[in-house]
Amino acid sequence: STPIKSSAASDVYKRQMQDITSEIDRENQIITDLLSLVKMDKKVADLNITQVNINELLEQLLKRLHPIAAQKNVELILDSFRPVNAEVDATKLSLAFSNLIENGIKYNRPGGSVTVSIHQEAATAVLHVSDTGMGISPEYRDSVFQPFFRIDKSRSRKMGGVGLGLALVREIAVLHGGSVAVESSSDSGTTFGVTLPTEQDG
Repeated sequence: STPIKSSAASDVYKRQMQDITSEIDRENQIITDLLSLVKMDKKVADLNITQVNINELLEQLLKRLHPIAAQKNVELILDSFRPVNAEVDATKLSLAFSNLIENGIKYNRPGGSVTVSIHQEAATAVLHVSDTGMGISPEYRDSVFQPFFRIDKSRSRKMGGVGLGLALVREIAVLHGGSVAVESSSDSGTTFGVTLPTEQDG
């Protein structure tokens, strides 16, 4: 029985490595494209628009990020009551949502949580990613979405370490005709709100 178990474990490991390699290649390409947009100050890009169930997309992301959250002793919660469908680029949107959720995990407190909520208001999909972490200092909140924004290391813990990742999140939202906002305090953590039109013009 030992060889069978070993073979099965090896197959699982190979599949995981293939998934990780594919994910890295995919995200590298997206980051390259979006960095070009930032540098050239363009507001248009090629979007592979399809009809996407945002609830299912988020479920998949939370499942993928669960091991990271468990290692940090952070609970992941999905708060959704009705299906929300939108015309989006699923790959780019997954990258944006992953950035927000991973930040919520990484800069949280042990025993904390990251709550992802999704609902629809008229023709707009509204997503919130709320964490119970340290919060973002008021002096940085207007700057966190700026491309290549950096702060010195002595202040990075107050900031939550966000930088280029949030610039990419904003770019992706804007490319879809949407927007991103942030609310934060040291008492209640940080909430990022993303609004997206459910239908793309043209």
